[in-house]
Amino acid sequence: MYSQYKHTISWVVSQDQNVGDFNSILQAISALPSHEINDTCYQIIIKNGQYRERIHLTHNNVQLIGEDAEKTIISMSLCNQMIVQDGSIPGTYGSNTVNIDASNCKIKNLTICNDFDFIANQQRDVTDPHHCKHTQSVALLLGHHADQVYCENIRLISYHDTLYVSAGRSYFDNCMVSGCIDFIFGAGQALFHECDIVARKHVNPTKEKIWGYLAAPSTNITQPHGFIFYHCRLLKEEGVPKRSYALGRPWHPTTLFEDGRYADPNAIGHCAFLYCQIDDHIYGWDKMGGKSASGDMMWFEPESARFEEYQNCLFAHPRSSLSFFNPLPSQKAEQLMQHVHFSLQQWLPALSVFG
Repeated sequence: MYSQYKHTISWVVSQDQNVGDFNSILQAISALPSHEINDTCYQIIIKNGQYRERIHLTHNNVQLIGEDAEKTIISMSLCNQMIVQDGSIPGTYGSNTVNIDASNCKIKNLTICNDFDFIANQQRDVTDPHHCKHTQSVALLLGHHADQVYCENIRLISYHDTLYVSAGRSYFDNCMVSGCIDFIFGAGQALFHECDIVARKHVNPTKEKIWGYLAAPSTNITQPHGFIFYHCRLLKEEGVPKRSYALGRPWHPTTLFEDGRYADPNAIGHCAFLYCQIDDHIYGWDKMGGKSASGDMMWFEPESARFEEYQNCLFAHPRSSLSFFNPLPSQKAEQLMQHVHFSLQQWLPALSVFG
């Protein structure tokens, strides 16, 4: 991915008028040339600050490098149902703070936050005109044209649908992703290495025992793998009760076909947790609803997906063994890791995750 670059052009973004080349990230992105040069990398170095911007990156070979992950913050407030300036409703795909819709991009040392007030919305009565029924609020979207996206030491913060990996291949190293409902989801392939996956506390007005779901993969059946969590920590915020979150559930997105609009039968989600430390808020896997071809509501059970576990343990007891469903035999776990390693080597040849 990076070894082919012969030239690197660096710009500095700073909110200090006397420092850097630009005062906003959008200004720097707007300055990218329309004609891309494959051997040139554009590095946008972002100084500490609170950047209230929506970023849509369609230029390949761009790196967004923050000064400090906790102090360089890109944020916006938007949800699926919220009407935007042009009068449209963005939907889940359009509810993002940052959209990386390009190839060979890197994001490092940043916090990306969608600060839509999910909790305040939960507390509103459904008859309140300000209440949003559809609260999907994406922090980071890897768009339909995204591929080979490398995320290092980034913090992704929202509640509902925090990270949308809609397509392509991505690698997350030493990152933090927090949320409550399906907060890592999509059809893309992503490896999470030594990441913290944090279940958030929120208001639970229905008093249901289930508070949320970590992952909702919609991996196409033709893809051998979807989401891999390798040596990650599955943590929770203070106040999150025991056995209140699922590892994941199978998402079959409603899709338009020649014979109608219904849940995609080919979205056989894949999700694997390998060598992870898991806190006591996790209870296993769960089902997810969808619309059948006849228009009826149906349930997709976790047994119908490709959900896998291997050598996980309780966070408080690292020497323990923990398995909820379908523990992988050692040989199959090794085959999975070899396949993921081979996939990574195609675009990150210097990386040695499984060594």
